[in-house]
Amino acid sequence: MPQHIEKALSRFAHSPPTKPEDSPHHADPIIYGQKTQYPKSHDPSNPLDEKGIKRLQEIAGVLLYYACIIGCSMLPALRCLATAQSKTTETTAKACTKLLNYAATHPDATVRYNKSGMILRIHSDASYLSETEARSRAGRFFYLGDNTNESSPDAPPPTLNGAIHINSSIMNNVMASATKAEVGALFHNAQDRCTFRQCLAFLDHPQPATPIQTDNTCVKGIINDSVKQKQSKAIDIDAILLGSRSRQTRAIPNLLETRKRQQR
Repeated sequence: MPQHIEKALSRFAHSPPTKPEDSPHHADPIIYGQKTQYPKSHDPSNPLDEKGIKRLQEIAGVLLYYACIIGCSMLPALRCLATAQSKTTETTAKACTKLLNYAATHPDATVRYNKSGMILRIHSDASYLSETEARSRAGRFFYLGDNTNESSPDAPPPTLNGAIHINSSIMNNVMASATKAEVGALFHNAQDRCTFRQCLAFLDHPQPATPIQTDNTCVKGIINDSVKQKQSKAIDIDAILLGSRSRQTRAIPNLLETRKRQQR
């Protein structure tokens, strides 16, 4: 989308930064040795006037279209700006300026798609207590890749491809642990995959069991039945559904072997 960012910066009279800005969103500093993670406190800065709120809404609307189409790295920052529109403060205005500086530093984002086996693959992740009011954020990355053997440890890792669907949303529920946030994100991403599987099947691309990647070892163990739950009733509904789906896919090869033996 050439010149889209250039026109947006000219519309809002934003001059390029003196130093390159490589991050669209503020990252909280890491506190080493802290055993308990606390939710983010409320913003104590002064609220903006009506003119400042209107300008922030216009910036979020213009950049959101660009981010949904091609500049996916802006999505977390834009989601934060969108949720803060009713309580806009000076800190929100600084975050908006940081996002505009990032857009000016990286004005022309591109997405590259490579030839693949048209197999839907998902990367799922969540950030725990990263938003105000003790909320967490869920992220998803859907792309089309090759059908590789996930069970073999010697199999090469799948090659990444251009995304066909990306989302970064704030969870409505307050999660009690990072594991519950990861399971919640995994559950919503597994729900969203159904529509894409149906579309691909309609386009004559039959799908095997959809591989979903997560970076949480505990969540992986719960879903694959290698970790026994003891005190996780709050996530039982999500975990049971995902676990049952996982068990069904693991039972498919055994069922096929049984049918082959019966035919013989």
